[in-house]
Amino acid sequence: MRTPHKKNQNVPANSSRREFVTRSALWVVGSVAAATVGSPKLFARSSRKSDSRDETDSFQVFDCHLHCPAGNGEKWQWYKVTNGFEDFVSYLDKTGVQRGIINSQRSFGTKPEEFIAGNREVARYVEKYKGRFIGACVVNPLYIEESLKEIEYCHNQLGFVWVGELCNYMVPYLYSIREFELLVEHVVKLNMVLALHTEQGELEYVAQKFPKATIAFAHFGDDHEYDDIFRRIDTVAKNPNFYLDTSGYGHDRVGVLEYAVKTIGPNRILFGSDFSINDPSTVIARIRNSFLTMEQKQKILSGNLLELLKKVQTGFA
Repeated sequence: MRTPHKKNQNVPANSSRREFVTRSALWVVGSVAAATVGSPKLFARSSRKSDSRDETDSFQVFDCHLHCPAGNGEKWQWYKVTNGFEDFVSYLDKTGVQRGIINSQRSFGTKPEEFIAGNREVARYVEKYKGRFIGACVVNPLYIEESLKEIEYCHNQLGFVWVGELCNYMVPYLYSIREFELLVEHVVKLNMVLALHTEQGELEYVAQKFPKATIAFAHFGDDHEYDDIFRRIDTVAKNPNFYLDTSGYGHDRVGVLEYAVKTIGPNRILFGSDFSINDPSTVIARIRNSFLTMEQKQKILSGNLLELLKKVQTGFA
């Protein structure tokens, strides 16, 4: 989730913007001279002007990062335009998102009765739109006993295989607390996916502490976008159990998606939009217009998420 918040992590910048611009200019000159040699294999080359929009339009779009409005209405849009779940679905239709993993804004309340009620709302929407949405369970580890029971109930009784997105800054709590460790252990035991919002320091801690967990980290960047974005991608690349979604910070920076594919590989980047906060269309456009092959685009838009869900849900189709 990308909402205004503060963190106390201070990370030195990799380089100044002036140095960046100077290096970029030199790179352009070198690129012109080397044009006849060829471009990296990462980029698709074709005699056509560009990839056919009709081809990418035929791809399914499966969003791993959706926050649906609570039963009593939308809470997070700065100016509300999709007030209820029907509006939420209609806007997804407009943007071309056919399927998604949803959690309820109500579940981000701190107390057990709030996150449980939100998870039940999600279950009702999943049932009503059977085949379109997959439910995600949101809990608060500060109420660890209730959270563990709720995760187990959502998995065993509701068929959920996704926990999160957990956003510690909203409660708040630290990912270093014992209760969160118990939560992750339970998620691993149940073979579920854990979706997390992290700053870079938190991402590095979680990656080192929980290497066996299957984690979908939200956002290419964080609040220190320019300083951390490449470090975040590099950290995720080191563990085959980790995935990165395209939502929020960084996807609109031309070249970042291509760097992620080159560094992590094309199989562990998931399409995520962070709707109803952010517009899925912006992420879809960046993927469709990217310097990636058609196969890589299809994997990111839906294929990778489908493969991940098959790993954690028996008989998923």
